[in-house]
Amino acid sequence: MNVLDRLAHRALDLAARRWPAEIRDEMAREWHAELAAIIDEPRGTRQAIGYAVSLLTAPPVRDVSGAPRGWAETTGTLTPAGAVLLAGLLTLGVAELAAALVRVLFPLLGLGDYRFGPWPSALAGGVLVVLWCLAAGRWLGRRLPIEAGGRLGSATPAGFAPLLLAPALLAPALPDQDPIQIFGYVAGLLIWVPGIALAGVAVARGRFRAGLLLLVAPLVSAVAAVAATLPLALSGPGGLAGGLRVIAASLTGGEPPLAFTTIEEGALSSRSFYHLGPWAVTLLGFAALALAYGVAASRPQEHPEPVTAPQRTPVADDARPVPVTLLTAVGAACVALAVTGWAYTLAVLDPAMPGVSATAPMPGGDGEIYLWVAELRWGAILLAATGMLVAAADRRRAGVATLVFAALLVAADGVLLRTGVTGGGGLRLTLLIGAAAAAATWFTAGGPAPETRQAADSAGAPTGSTRHAVAAHGGHEGEASPGAGTGGAGLLDELVRRRVTAAAVIAACCAPLLLAQGTPGVNHPFLPRGLVLTTTGLAVLGVLLAAIAAVTLSRLRLPWWAALALLTLPAAAVTVSGLLPVPVTSEDTGNALYGAFAGMPLAVLTAALAGWHRGRSIPRTLGMVVAGIPGTVVLWLAAVFFLSIAPNLLFSIEGTGYPADGVSFVPGAALLVVPIAVLVAARRVPRVVAADPAGGSTVEGKPIATV
Repeated sequence: MNVLDRLAHRALDLAARRWPAEIRDEMAREWHAELAAIIDEPRGTRQAIGYAVSLLTAPPVRDVSGAPRGWAETTGTLTPAGAVLLAGLLTLGVAELAAALVRVLFPLLGLGDYRFGPWPSALAGGVLVVLWCLAAGRWLGRRLPIEAGGRLGSATPAGFAPLLLAPALLAPALPDQDPIQIFGYVAGLLIWVPGIALAGVAVARGRFRAGLLLLVAPLVSAVAAVAATLPLALSGPGGLAGGLRVIAASLTGGEPPLAFTTIEEGALSSRSFYHLGPWAVTLLGFAALALAYGVAASRPQEHPEPVTAPQRTPVADDARPVPVTLLTAVGAACVALAVTGWAYTLAVLDPAMPGVSATAPMPGGDGEIYLWVAELRWGAILLAATGMLVAAADRRRAGVATLVFAALLVAADGVLLRTGVTGGGGLRLTLLIGAAAAAATWFTAGGPAPETRQAADSAGAPTGSTRHAVAAHGGHEGEASPGAGTGGAGLLDELVRRRVTAAAVIAACCAPLLLAQGTPGVNHPFLPRGLVLTTTGLAVLGVLLAAIAAVTLSRLRLPWWAALALLTLPAAAVTVSGLLPVPVTSEDTGNALYGAFAGMPLAVLTAALAGWHRGRSIPRTLGMVVAGIPGTVVLWLAAVFFLSIAPNLLFSIEGTGYPADGVSFVPGAALLVVPIAVLVAARRVPRVVAADPAGGSTVEGKPIATV
């Protein structure tokens, strides 16, 4: 027994002391027996430490069988909460799209006279946003409800949805970092969040009719908008009368008082003034999203019986197990290379940009080179996160670990940029921080997924170490649960397949977009030598990750030449386009942009191969692959015009702003691609729930990927 094992047993002894004396010894014996069984498993020491710490830090909770459970077993999955938060961020993009449509349609309809200020366009765009929110909230609530529990019971989703949407509502105020705007939004949210939550809980519990929400939601949103004007009014001159005029102008879209338009002597600008009346329309749209999600999630869920799907019968090659060890190695290599690229960009390339700006001709401005290195950092973080998802695909909490890893790297990126790390020492420090974040994330991923342990132990009777795996599927000790035996391995394969497919789609779509950044050829002699190489290398890394996933997960047995072509051709296209020299006399950015068109077709092909079945048409699949080329343009437009909130938030974390020159692609594209990748993985890789004795397979009626 090593030191870590002794610490784990000691933690259990301390945890047992919190239990009543009459059952303390019995609990300790059971825990130590369970811990010994876990330690005897391969790589069981780390899992044993997590098990012991969970029990030590958890309240004394018993399950229905009377066994104690720790935090890891008593808390629900974070996937629904993350989905609601992501839906809120996407709604900001939908609002941008709705505003763009209104700006185009109003002049065509002869409604270009804005005598009523911003209200007509705000109301018209708000109608479109509300329609989206109602549909998205209901769809999400039926498929990913927040787990009911606590005092709220079945109304838990309705109570927590407004709180989860609050960060998205606050996000537009963060890039400008204006305290008046931030305080105003916070004041409004202090009214809006509890008001919408109480209304949703009341309807979910049946205390009020859903029709009353048509009155309550606009009223709460309007009161919140009024509250948001208070910091604006209190910061202005004129006392009570002046504050009331400020509030009236802000809510009605009128002209601000003169004090807010006059630049005082010694000041750089006038006072901050915001029209917060139309913000009530935005709040109403998000209220529709929160209420639709909460009401839909609180209703009894329909669980259709598993149905056979002969038309989706996989090909014979589907019996091949997924090479988890190979995928773990590939994901780990991707993490290492991406973290190295991030550290090199942050500590070496980014500090070199002021020198380039001072010496290069810079036709059109120097903002594009600063945006270039910013995109490199963000792209490297995204690739590191997708690599972690692949490496931890067979872990219990791979999705949570991926989000934690991305958050740690984004936070470290902002802190290190503010501190100005540079040179060899800065590079070593950044690499050390990246390695520490990766190690902490791997620990967060937890032990093997329940399907892994169940498949390993299905040959014999359930032991102490398999009780949790059986319970995870709703079974009891001593009886087989769905997926036992060979089915357990099938469950693991499908879990890994879904996660790796989602990661591959994200990497293939987003990584080649790094090639869209560039600068005129006349500036290239002044660029750091590693800038173009790092850009191309990260783009190739994402393409290779997707190509390896496509070959590894393919349900269709590929000829050797097809597998070789899939592994080499996209990477070669990206490499050639990225490294092709740009004439130093040219004011053009070169041909690297064309390499970005290789990403989306590869993503489509990867998803198709991962979910291949006998009914799939090869010509139709090839047509979808070709359609990925113009689809790349659609992704660019969406990322630039409707999801610019993503790079703005990242710049605010770094303490900088969006450069006047250049266009950001990767953050907005990632915000759009991530949910699409999860849905694609869910549909292309149906979740196996039981083995058919006749030799077929059964799938859930509405498969949803658990990434």
